[in-house]
Amino acid sequence: MALKFAANLNFLFTERAATIAERVRLAHQNGFRAVEIPYPEGETAAVVSAVKETGIVVSLVNLAFDKTDDQLRFGSTSVPGKEQLFKSQLDDTIGFAKQVGCGKIHLTAGLFKGGQESDYTKTYTSNLKVAAESLRANKLVGVIEPINKYAVPGYYMNSYAKAAAVLSEVGADNIRLLADLYHLQHLHGNVSKTLEEYKQLIGHFQIAQVPHRHEPDVSGELDYSYVFKALQEFGYDGWVGCEYKPKTTTVEGLSWVSKLGYTL
Repeated sequence: MALKFAANLNFLFTERAATIAERVRLAHQNGFRAVEIPYPEGETAAVVSAVKETGIVVSLVNLAFDKTDDQLRFGSTSVPGKEQLFKSQLDDTIGFAKQVGCGKIHLTAGLFKGGQESDYTKTYTSNLKVAAESLRANKLVGVIEPINKYAVPGYYMNSYAKAAAVLSEVGADNIRLLADLYHLQHLHGNVSKTLEEYKQLIGHFQIAQVPHRHEPDVSGELDYSYVFKALQEFGYDGWVGCEYKPKTTTVEGLSWVSKLGYTL
């Protein structure tokens, strides 16, 4: 099964464009057929226009967030006392996703800032159940992502075992696991066996080299020639998000695609 790659616009083309809308156009101009994007606060209309103009697929959008609040700039899904904010952000994100034909929303967890972890878990689980109902009504899927402490210190969702336990408690087939191999390697290592263990839960993949989060062909801990073949055998037919930091420039770094025997 051929792999399909989406440009993550939190990371790619940022050196050439400040706006998400312009990054959408740059991704299209440089051969990408799909993009992953943050919720485009303040430029939703422009992004909708860019998507329609280019015909590009939006494969994933992150939950709307509050960039003015240190705890909430990485999401609100797990944060006690912010349930109404989460619901409002979810509604906004669903509305935008439908405008651009995006089928997946990353339900970002937020930061653990002290208190009882059990309170965060209770809030997280409750909000995900709410999200599952809203997403199902709109024929959408939500994903949750374990993120390592080196990338985002204090991020609540920080292990695959925790994610699996939460997903079991939520019990909704439209809330899935986002497996970012950069985070997976930092959190657990043993990528092949970990993917086998959680295969039935995974609904999305992202990639980057470890430890510096550069392109897949840069020297690092992961052999992406092997990893990509494993993903093909995995049977995943969705978009693979390229969520890496270009070592030089985005366009120069895209040589990895043909080098590893793939196309965009």
